[in-house]
Amino acid sequence: MTGQVRAWTCIPALALAAFTGCGTAEPAPKPNETPQRVVVFAPSAAEALVALGLADRVVAIGSHGPWPGEFVALESAGSFDRPDLEGILELECDLILTTASVAASIGHQRLERLGVAVETLDTSTFEGVFTSLARLGVLFKREDRAAELAAEMRDGLERVRVATADLPPKKVLFVVGRDPLFVAGPGSHVDELIRLGAGINVAHDAASPYQQFSVEAVLERLPEVIVDTSGDAEYWDRWPFLPAVRNGNVYRVEPNVLVIPGIRLPEMAQAMAELIHPGTFARPTDE
Repeated sequence: MTGQVRAWTCIPALALAAFTGCGTAEPAPKPNETPQRVVVFAPSAAEALVALGLADRVVAIGSHGPWPGEFVALESAGSFDRPDLEGILELECDLILTTASVAASIGHQRLERLGVAVETLDTSTFEGVFTSLARLGVLFKREDRAAELAAEMRDGLERVRVATADLPPKKVLFVVGRDPLFVAGPGSHVDELIRLGAGINVAHDAASPYQQFSVEAVLERLPEVIVDTSGDAEYWDRWPFLPAVRNGNVYRVEPNVLVIPGIRLPEMAQAMAELIHPGTFARPTDE
C-alpha cells in the first residue's frame, strides 16, 4: 500500500432516519388525544421522540435497538418489515411509527386491519426529515418544540455550508455494501451530505438512491475519498493507484454515523465534511 489507510471514528450516532411504532386492537386516537403508547421500529424515530420529550411514551422498539440509551430496557417488537403482530397487540399501543417502505407495506396493512394506527414517515432526504419532524410535532402536539429543533438543524446545516463554500470539490465514493458493491447515488441523503461537504459523488449518475455499482466504474472514476460502511477499509488496498488509497483517504465508518438520516443531520454533515476535507472546522469562517 502506498498510502496509509485510516479508519474514521466519528461521534457516536444518535438514532437518525426512519420512524416506526406500535399497535393496539383499539381504534386510532381521537383528534383531541395524543398517542400514549408507541412502538418505534427505526432509530430516527426514537431519537426524534427523545428530543421532543416523549421518550416515556415508547413501550417497545424494533430489532435495531437499544437506541438511544433511553430505550435499553425495552423489548423488541420485531423488525419494521416483519413486526411481531401478536406482541404488538399485547402491548396495547395506540400508534405505530414506521418508515415508508414497499417491503414493509404488507405488515403495515395487517396492523391497520387489526385496528392499529400506523404512521409512515419518509426520512430518506433532508426535506423528508424536516417534514417527518413536523408531522411528529402535530401527532403529539409538540409543534413548537419540533419547529425549534428544525430551526436548530437548518442553522447547523448552514454553518457547514459556509465552512465548505470555498473548498475545492473532491470525488467521493460512499459504499453501503460490498458483496456485491452497492453505493449511495443521487436522491439519497448521503448524496446531499457529500455535496454539502464540498464533494462530488462518483455515483452521481446512478439510477437510484442506492444502487449496485461495478468495481470497474469505481476504478475508472478514481475517487479521492472513499467512505465505506460495509467492512474494513483495507479492502481497498488492492488498488493502490486510486487517489483515495494512495493518499490515505479511505475511511471505515459505522453505518449509523452517516447512513441513518434524522435530526442529527447537522452533525452528519460536519462529519462528512471532515472526511472529505480534514480540518475544515479548524479553519476560521466568516461567522
